[in-house]
Amino acid sequence: MNGVGRLFLSIFFVLLIVLPSGASGQEQPPIIVKDIAVEGNRRVQEAVILGKVQTTLGSVFRPAQLAEDIRSIFGLGFFDDVRLKVDDFEGGVKVTFVVVERPFIRDIEFEGNKRVDAKTLQEKVDLRLGSLYNPVEVQKTLEKVKDYYEEQGYFEVQITPDAEKLPDGDVRLVFRIAEGRRITIDRIVIEGAQGLSEKEVKKVMQTQERQYFILRGVVQRQFLDRDVDLIIQLYNDHGYIQARVESQEMEVDRARARVTIRIKVVEGPQFRVGSVDVTGTHVLPVEEVRRQLLLKPGDVFSRAKVRKTLDNITRLYSTIGRASAEVNPHIQQDNAARKVNLTLEISEGPEVFVERINISGNVRSDEKILRREFPMAEGDLFTSQKLDRAKQKLVNLGFFESVDTTTAPGSSKNKIIVNVEVKERATGLFSLGGGFSSTDGFLGTLDLSQQNFLGKGWELFLRIRGGAKTQQGTIGFTEPWLFDRPLAAGFDVFDNRRVFIDYTVDSLGGDVRLSHPFLEFSRWNLQYRLSQDRVSDISDTASDALQREKGTKVTSLVEGAVSRDTRDNVFVPTKGSRASLTLDVAGLGGDSKFMKTVGEVRYFHPVVWGTVLAGRLEAGYGFGFGDKDLPLFERFYLGGPDSIRSFKLRQVSPEDDSGARIGGTSEVLLNIEYLIPLFYGIRFAVFYDVGNVYGFTKEFDLTDLRHGAGAGVRWQSPFGPIRLDWGFKLDRRKGERSDNFHFSVGSPF
Repeated sequence: MNGVGRLFLSIFFVLLIVLPSGASGQEQPPIIVKDIAVEGNRRVQEAVILGKVQTTLGSVFRPAQLAEDIRSIFGLGFFDDVRLKVDDFEGGVKVTFVVVERPFIRDIEFEGNKRVDAKTLQEKVDLRLGSLYNPVEVQKTLEKVKDYYEEQGYFEVQITPDAEKLPDGDVRLVFRIAEGRRITIDRIVIEGAQGLSEKEVKKVMQTQERQYFILRGVVQRQFLDRDVDLIIQLYNDHGYIQARVESQEMEVDRARARVTIRIKVVEGPQFRVGSVDVTGTHVLPVEEVRRQLLLKPGDVFSRAKVRKTLDNITRLYSTIGRASAEVNPHIQQDNAARKVNLTLEISEGPEVFVERINISGNVRSDEKILRREFPMAEGDLFTSQKLDRAKQKLVNLGFFESVDTTTAPGSSKNKIIVNVEVKERATGLFSLGGGFSSTDGFLGTLDLSQQNFLGKGWELFLRIRGGAKTQQGTIGFTEPWLFDRPLAAGFDVFDNRRVFIDYTVDSLGGDVRLSHPFLEFSRWNLQYRLSQDRVSDISDTASDALQREKGTKVTSLVEGAVSRDTRDNVFVPTKGSRASLTLDVAGLGGDSKFMKTVGEVRYFHPVVWGTVLAGRLEAGYGFGFGDKDLPLFERFYLGGPDSIRSFKLRQVSPEDDSGARIGGTSEVLLNIEYLIPLFYGIRFAVFYDVGNVYGFTKEFDLTDLRHGAGAGVRWQSPFGPIRLDWGFKLDRRKGERSDNFHFSVGSPF
């Protein structure tokens, strides 16, 4: 018998006690409650139970009131059963509430779950250890777990709850799961699609017949619910503004473990744009506003284009400081003509100024280093473009894992509050260990660096590399804002040794550098470098020109550069470009006398579905003067992970009579790469490389180029960008290897 049945049975016995006195027909004295007690409670205190009881000592015994008291005790939710016991006591009665407490849940376990781990299932369960066992709540939990399994495509799942009683009366709750097979999608049928093809409708759905073009798709209910909205949105964007999804059904073929999804759409008529009017323009000419319109009379109506038009107009007003401008679209349907008349009512609002900039989340970083990146301050005219630029500059600092910028209304209509919330990332690195690259082989490494030293934005680093082909030691420091101006200053001291196939170069020296921004995205750089460079290990059979490079030279060099960088993210760019021009002049003292210039353009363009088309064009030229050749360690070489990837490092080069690669005085290089995002920061890349090096034994000829293509993987790891590239030669020559594999750290370009 359940709790409700016992409740009515208790009330029935109470009535039996008083019925005889009522049936005698004689006036009986009232029965007085002389005592009230509770039995059966172990955990719930008697005072808590009696606190719900309205019957009191000395009151008249009333069955109706006692029935209400039993209901109130049940309402506490702590008991499986509440019964009433009435005994004669001291000339009256003693009322005893006999309770049976619900057990507590001491443990929750899942058995039979193989496809879904217990931790995931536990997150779907509202029951908690130590809570009261309630069969109703257990059933609700069962339904939630079952729904989750069905969302993952397991429509045959069977779940049985089992409450195992423990010696102390509590229970261990076990959900026994028979998962069954995962039901995959056989096909998706779109019924009623005429104006748009079934293929077009399927394309916008998150639920797909195939995953990665090979695997069968699975049904996930939450995706199906979103698909309804996506389908309606698709039709709305093609003029079918009365379209609706009438039904969606799943036909499960349990013999084949397949499901057919049927979606029935009612398209309705297609509407076109009738008229487009703009009202409320006073500050800007109406012609300038109308240039932001993406719809004109006769076009197929699209709600997406309406939204984009509104965004274009508000951004236009934001460029002149009218951030509070509002655009209200009024849409009038002409069902007979199947046209939509659109009126855009503009409220231009006043100029908006920055009232306050609030910065939060910077635990280690001084607020000063964030504020100095803002192209606006309190009291300045606000524009959304300045806010976007501020966010971009903060992201490019590399100090923060995330940067969120929002705005809020100020104290008046012409004021706005800017909120910046950052989440700091670890900017320090200490690494002692080993590594491998296809260029340098195995390396022992020591890295000690801090990009945001003492929270001041200073960069301090020590890098040591040691291997069979390279030994490098560098210590450097950069102050990005010298004298509280955007003047970056720094120095480096280095001692490097590189072992190439045909010779070895040892360099010891240092440099000092300055850079400063100008215009919106541009920067100039100036550097002075003084180094002692020694070339050794040249073969005795090498040409005289190469033999002359043997020995030690002192290089005194001044480098000037200008660059313009509009990339959205310097670490993982998806749009924008970077162009630079560098000029090196050596000869102000020292032994080396040469000039060298390199121009480079990098471009990134988003395509579809998060994919990015990237390209780099580079050209360089150098020459010696004063009866000096361009030094061997300053010459151009191509090949390797950062140039033509079908060749090993520095394999593309003019050669002397002995076959030694002697480098060139000029180079051209073009890289094209298409990046496809996958998961966990991993991207797949296909690329094409073309270029060559000229000079000395090879005349400059743009028809003489080396071509390569290939594929690779990019991973934005916690330790920096990691790249795997495989390139093959499209113009393989006799004696050359057909392909090359590269493993490296850093961005390709």
